Amino acid sequence: MTLASKTEALPSLRKNFTMREETVRELDFLAKLLNKKQSQVIQELIHKESEARRNELRCASLKRLKGAFTGLIGDEQSIQRMKSERA
Repeated sequence: MTLASKTEALPSLRKNFTMREETVRELDFLAKLLNKKQSQVIQELIHKESEARRNELRCASLKRLKGAFTGLIGDEQSIQRMKSERA
């Protein structure tokens, strides 16, 4: 069994969408500046943005976990209650 490398062609979908004229000019500018096709520019921007958003979500999840594993007794728990539950 071989793993597919990133250089292999993956199936692609065609998505037609509309955008403002100003956005089209900006896209054309970026494509020419980067010497890439417009679709490549769009794909790279989408991947960068989605990765940034995923990282934000991961950071938010980690922040919610902060302090969860400190060993401190929570507000709803007490030593007496823990002892009574053991017995």
